[in-house]
Amino acid sequence: MRPAIVAVSPLLDDIRASTGISNAAAGILSTLPLVCFGIFAPMAPRLARHFGMEHTLFVVLVVLLGGVAVRLVPSLPPLFLGTFLVGTAVAIANVVVTAIIKRDFHQHVGLMSGLHSTMLVGGGALAAGLTIPLRDALSSNWTRGLAVWGVLALLAIAIWAPRLRRATVTPDLAAAREGQGISVWRDRLAWAVALFYAFQSLIYYTATTWLPTFYTSHGASAAYAGSLLSICFGCAIVTSLLVPIWAQRSGRQSYLAWIGSALCVVGLLGLIVAPTAAPPVWSAILGLGLGAVLSLGITFMSMRAEGAHDAGLLSAMSQCVGYLVAAAGPVLFGFARDTTHAWTVGLIALVVAAVPMAVAGAAAGRGGHVTSC
Repeated sequence: MRPAIVAVSPLLDDIRASTGISNAAAGILSTLPLVCFGIFAPMAPRLARHFGMEHTLFVVLVVLLGGVAVRLVPSLPPLFLGTFLVGTAVAIANVVVTAIIKRDFHQHVGLMSGLHSTMLVGGGALAAGLTIPLRDALSSNWTRGLAVWGVLALLAIAIWAPRLRRATVTPDLAAAREGQGISVWRDRLAWAVALFYAFQSLIYYTATTWLPTFYTSHGASAAYAGSLLSICFGCAIVTSLLVPIWAQRSGRQSYLAWIGSALCVVGLLGLIVAPTAAPPVWSAILGLGLGAVLSLGITFMSMRAEGAHDAGLLSAMSQCVGYLVAAAGPVLFGFARDTTHAWTVGLIALVVAAVPMAVAGAAAGRGGHVTSC
């Protein structure tokens, strides 16, 4: 679900050099999947209700593979079209996987949410660290550097296909009334979860999109800059696995939101104050914070829901709001870079965004369940 998206980041300089697009346009390319996440996430509960969660996931994996293949054509229209298909597929999968965790592992939501977010971050780490080396090993250009990650989608299709024989429409979803999902938008707790997810997505995707370019502008090689992003993702794996487990064991999770937000702030301030003093340290601290808030946001979608259907609705709402807010991040960050010819303004904006993220996370962590009817 993540390598096909994250792989664009370390290749941005190659793409810009090959196509001549500006930093702002590169930001739009990086933001397109987030827009797809926001627009198409609300469709997921209905698709899962009518076709079953297993069949829905299988189809979106095929669409994901198709999107990766389209980007083999070395020009802008196929690049944007393929990225649109990838974003649409992952948008549906994001929601359905959350509902499956609530349906099949309701006694182990923390562990499974942790494993889920760990796989997301781990996939990003692989793409961040290996995209440039794989491109060089293939003696190829950016198109094959992106396409190589289609192998994972193909593998996922092969692994998931046998489940289709045992799949049925989930009763919890099939019994849902039409229009039931509207009322979740009126719930205060649902909005706390959604806003927390929105601000963490804004910081997460903006930071991970521009971190390699940030360091290449400070004299680092493309491979080293990619390795710093890989360090960021690698450290995020640690907190993305541990935080959901701690969350399930705690009556309240507000303190986890504050700690994760604080780590993000420290990492971002390091990039502002002393970017070349200790790049691996700032990348590691930022990664620990990003992994914590990402996994906590995903865990809230299951913990604050009473059943699989509610988890699907809350996940769809959170990701709709979250990714539409987050979509502005990489574009505005790139615009600020083009306008000021510096990174400071954009980084300060991310530090400021961490404040409402912490507040919303603290509210979402006080306990209770979302009302969806």
